[in-house]
Amino acid sequence: MGLKLWLFDADVIIKFFELGIFDRLVQQHRVHVASSVVDEVRYFTKKDSSGKTKVPVYLRTGYIDNGLVTELSASPSELQTVLERIPPSKRQAIQAGEIESLAVLSREVDLTMCTFDHFAIRCLPFVDVCERAVSAEKLCQESGFTLSPKHVAFDVRLTEAYFRDNLKAGNQEYVTSIVLLEKKRKR
Repeated sequence: MGLKLWLFDADVIIKFFELGIFDRLVQQHRVHVASSVVDEVRYFTKKDSSGKTKVPVYLRTGYIDNGLVTELSASPSELQTVLERIPPSKRQAIQAGEIESLAVLSREVDLTMCTFDHFAIRCLPFVDVCERAVSAEKLCQESGFTLSPKHVAFDVRLTEAYFRDNLKAGNQEYVTSIVLLEKKRKR
């Protein structure tokens, strides 16, 4: 089996359902999700000639209860550790599922994470997990299928360039925070 894959948040899971690749990822990889994310994934929107239809997703009963996807949780102390490492300005923007996902990712060193949430990507340097993160585009390529140009044009968040740009910004913010911290200590 492929990667021990960590799907970071509900948005990326829902997008993979919309693209029709979630089941393929589950077949190829050992997929894991955070407890706080499981109940956020309720449906995806299917577009066809008759318009848009909400298609229900039964992540718990269809995937977790059947052992196809593994649910993991972070302890309160792990959550606190992540919150302490993230700058106060980021704490306001990042959601509970992403905080729990960062905590689990920090603990489970053999997981490879995929997300396209820019706040989450920019927090990766603060918890020292950048090298274990991939864009949706790269995950698809490594899994043997490509996103159509239509999908990439419609949602730039899927691209490697988007991921790298946000990771670069996160690294710059991280370095800046260290410099500012050192200046405070010297005073």
